[in-house]
Amino acid sequence: MTIASDLIRESQKDKLWSRYCGHLDLSIEEYMKIQERLLFEQFNILKDSEIGRHFYGKTAPKSVQEFRERIPFTTFDDYVDLLNNRDESLLPKGNYHWAHTSGRTGVQKWVPLTERMYERYGEVALTAMLLSSAKYKGEVRIEPNDVLLLATAPLPYSSGYVSHSTADLLDVRFVPSIEEGEKMDFGDRIAAGFSQGMDTGIDYFYGLASVLGKMGERFEEGGGTGNTSLKGMKFTTIIRLLKGMLIAKSQHRNMLPRDIWKLKGVMAGGTDTDIYRERVAHYWGREPLEGYASTEGGMQSLQAWNYKGMTLFPDVDFYEFIPFEEHLKNKADPSYTPKTVLTDELVPGIYELVFTNLLGGVIMRYRIGDLITIESIGDEEIGCKLPQFRFYSRGDDLIDLGNMIRFTEKSIWQSIEAAGIEHVDWTAKKENENGKPVLHLFIEFMPGQEVDIQEAHAKIEEKMIEIHPDYIGMREILGENNFKLSALPSGAFDHFTESRRSEGADLAHLKPPHMQPKADVFDKLVNLG
Repeated sequence: MTIASDLIRESQKDKLWSRYCGHLDLSIEEYMKIQERLLFEQFNILKDSEIGRHFYGKTAPKSVQEFRERIPFTTFDDYVDLLNNRDESLLPKGNYHWAHTSGRTGVQKWVPLTERMYERYGEVALTAMLLSSAKYKGEVRIEPNDVLLLATAPLPYSSGYVSHSTADLLDVRFVPSIEEGEKMDFGDRIAAGFSQGMDTGIDYFYGLASVLGKMGERFEEGGGTGNTSLKGMKFTTIIRLLKGMLIAKSQHRNMLPRDIWKLKGVMAGGTDTDIYRERVAHYWGREPLEGYASTEGGMQSLQAWNYKGMTLFPDVDFYEFIPFEEHLKNKADPSYTPKTVLTDELVPGIYELVFTNLLGGVIMRYRIGDLITIESIGDEEIGCKLPQFRFYSRGDDLIDLGNMIRFTEKSIWQSIEAAGIEHVDWTAKKENENGKPVLHLFIEFMPGQEVDIQEAHAKIEEKMIEIHPDYIGMREILGENNFKLSALPSGAFDHFTESRRSEGADLAHLKPPHMQPKADVFDKLVNLG
C-alpha cells in the first residue's frame, strides 16, 4: 500500500490535494528555491560519474550562473555515444529504467530514468487525475479501484512507464490490464479497453484526444451499440446499454459514449488536444486536461481545473527560456549563442524551452526544439502566481511567409477543422514560386467524397484569415495566391503507414509529420506504387 492509496482509502482529501496539487499554491520565490535546491543536488549526484565529468569537467558548477555560463546547450546528438549502449557504468550509481523514443529525427534515443523519476511519472499522473476530475480547488473524486482505459504505448516507451508507475502508486484497474494490453497493437488495445469497459465502466482516460474524438464520431455514426444483440452479455453491460439507449432516445439522437460511460476525467497531451477539445466534451462529457511531456524531460506540466494555461512542475526539470528574438538570431546564425532567462524573469511572449533533468537525470541544458507561449504570470481564477503557458510550435515546424505570418501545426489544423473539411489527414510545406513564399497544404479527403478544391481552398483560407488577422495585410504586400491546396490520392496515409510498418519503422514514425515533411517522406505519401 502506498501513501497515495492510504490517503484515498481514508478519504483524507485535503492531504491528498495538498501533496499532489500543492505546486499551484507556490509563490515564485518558493518555486525558484525548489528549482535551485534540486539543481545543486544534481551537481552532487553527477559530479563523480563519467557522464558528469563529460559535461562538468574536473569540477562541478558552484552556482546557477556558473552552470549556465559553463555548460553548453545540448541536443540528443551530445548523448548518443553516452546513452545508446545503455552502459550504466557511465552513470551515477543507482537502479535505472530505460525509456525509448526516436523522436522526429528518427535517431534512436535511450534515456535513463532513476527510480525517483519513474515514481514521479505516477505522481504526476495522479495529479492529472485529480485536476481533470475537479470542478473547484480541493475537490477529490478519485476512489479506490477506479478504472483507466489503457491507451498508452507499451514499454519501453515513456508513456508505458507512466502506466506502470501509476499502477504501482494507486489501487486502479486498467482495461485491458497492462500485461494483456502490451501484447496487443494499439488499435486492438483500444477496442479491448472499450469492450471490457462496457462491463467495468471507465472512470479516466489518458492518451491522445484524437483517439477519443474519432471513437466518439464512429460511435455516433454507428448508432452506438443499440443494434447489438443482448444475448450473452453480462447483466452490468445490459444495464449500462439500456440506460444509454433511454438517454439517447429521450433526446432524439443516436447514442453517444457519454450516455454509457460517465468519465470523471480525460487527460491528454499533444497538438491535437485543443483541436479535439469540443468534440471530446460533446461525445464523452468531459473536456480533455492538457499536459506537456517528453521522453527526455518527463511529465513536465499540466493545466488546472479551469483548462487554461499549464504550470510547470518545479521538481521535474530546471527550466531556462530562450526569448523568441534570441531564438531567431540563433536560427539565422547557428554560431550565435542565445541568451536565456529563468522562470522568475519571464514576461508574456514566445520562448524556446530549455531544461535540465532533476531527480538524478542526466539530460542538461537540453534544447528539445519546442516553442511555448507564456500567456500570463499567474492565474487569478485558480489562485496561482506562477507563469501560465501553452505549447506554440516546434521550432523547425514554423512556416514563415515573408516574416509576416508564422503558421504552426495547430493554426493550420484549426483552420481545416473550422472550415468543416472532412478529411483523413493532411501535411503542409513551404514552397517558393517565382521568388514568393507559398504555404502548400495537401489533404487526403474522406473516401467517396466529391470535393470542389476551389471551394475547400476558399473555406480554409477564410478560417486562416480569422486565426491570423495579418493575413490580409500579407496579401496586400506579397500579392495573392500565398496559399495552395492539393488533394492527396485516396488511401495515401494508410499506404504510408503500412509501408513504414513493413520496413520495421519505429512506432513514432508510422505517420508522416504534418509540417515540413522531408522529400523522401513526401514522395512515399504521394506515390502509392
